[in-house]
Amino acid sequence: MENILLTDNNFKSILGNASGILYFYKKMCPNCKALEKVIEKFLSANPGINCFKIDSEESLEAMKHFGVERVPAIFLIRNGQIAAKKVGLMNLKEFQEFYQSI
Repeated sequence: MENILLTDNNFKSILGNASGILYFYKKMCPNCKALEKVIEKFLSANPGINCFKIDSEESLEAMKHFGVERVPAIFLIRNGQIAAKKVGLMNLKEFQEFYQSI
């Protein structure tokens, strides 16, 4: 499991041809914290999936680039392209279904 923190300065270069989960969050958001625990459980059961994280309060350019208005927001990235997007809290089963939907 690899968690990669992205910023406005590096998100375009790192996500250029990457695959994995892209997670927008706020540090003090209770739903974000709950979803982060779900993601950690998912990644523990599915090793080898990259998880890219962007702090929405510190990366306004990335928020605009991906059209994120609310957090938590999850994108599934395949070869640098957005394969799926979901906003809001999910439980582990919902997250697994979302990931497998593409």
